[in-house]
Amino acid sequence: MSNIRIFIAGDFCSKPSTQHINVQPELKGLIHSCDIRVVNFEVPLKPNIYLPADGHERFFQNDDAPIFLKELGFNLFSIANNHLFDWGPKGYNRVRETFGDSAFGAGTYDEAYKIKVVETKGRKIGFMALCYSARRGVFTDPNNREGVGCAYMNDVVVNHIIVEAKQNLDYLFILPHAGIEYYDIPTPEIIARYRDFIDWGADGVIASHPHCPQGWETYKNKPIYYSLGNLFFNSKPIVDFVAKRPHWYEGISVIIEISDNRITTKVVNTRNTNNRELSIDTGEERSNHNSYLCDLLSNKQSYNKYLKSMIEDIGPNMLKNITIGSLLGSIKSLISTNISFIASYITKSHKSNIQNLKATINNEISVSLLRRIINNK
Repeated sequence: MSNIRIFIAGDFCSKPSTQHINVQPELKGLIHSCDIRVVNFEVPLKPNIYLPADGHERFFQNDDAPIFLKELGFNLFSIANNHLFDWGPKGYNRVRETFGDSAFGAGTYDEAYKIKVVETKGRKIGFMALCYSARRGVFTDPNNREGVGCAYMNDVVVNHIIVEAKQNLDYLFILPHAGIEYYDIPTPEIIARYRDFIDWGADGVIASHPHCPQGWETYKNKPIYYSLGNLFFNSKPIVDFVAKRPHWYEGISVIIEISDNRITTKVVNTRNTNNRELSIDTGEERSNHNSYLCDLLSNKQSYNKYLKSMIEDIGPNMLKNITIGSLLGSIKSLISTNISFIASYITKSHKSNIQNLKATINNEISVSLLRRIINNK
């Protein structure tokens, strides 16, 4: 069979017109050279409505953003993220109407959790987009599956869907949108949950949301990329706006190549220069930074040292609010009225057991992290 190449990019948002963005021909050519090209369309298109302020900015991006991305070569759009419903269901509807079936990870409950299947070169490849328990627009309440929303990464159904989907797919890749923003490492619970996806049968995990690149690892011979960072992200109306965040303008994209039933991956470093140019970054500094990020993951002592400084930097009270809120969402997902489903989750013959239930509870908050937070309150 012929090789299959998949290009996966991180977060995209452009509130100013994309006419200001010049894309390097080498990058555009690389994207077009792949069979499947995926990007996270993080921010909705604005509907013609008024919504009152709710304490959080409601992001939207320019109406020409979808055309820009399609011309750049992208043909699949992950939309399970924390900003998709900033403008409510009508904002989501504009995104759905624009991308149609090429967008996945949101919709009605059944639509949100549906695997996006692409058949190419004799193989069936699936993609599942998931989101953390964001403040709006995510199916975190197991007793309310009405309306539209994003697929929740800790819903009990997710593991079942992975197992069942793999019976009819050659490959399945999970695209989670989660993690703590602006830091170089994933938290222990994120690592545990992403590895859990692999344990249940996924062939790779490629994540977004922290708005900066994080490291990657091979787990059970399967790739896990903890954060791709931004492909391009400017949520302000000013083209020359400068975000005061580390590595905001540095992203990584991943090329997955499937050949002879083997999966290999290649990192493509990208750079957004002044919100006007998007290019491949071949600088040694980027390669060194990637090595540093991966070393943090593989060296337990270095990881724990960074994690401690991260907790001190964020502040125990703020981190406590973040993590306990996520924990409650996970617990609510487990305390479902569907007792028979929970029973099947425990007793199912593959890997479902009490240990997995504990992992689901802990997948957004590690015991060690919680202990540190409590000790510092």
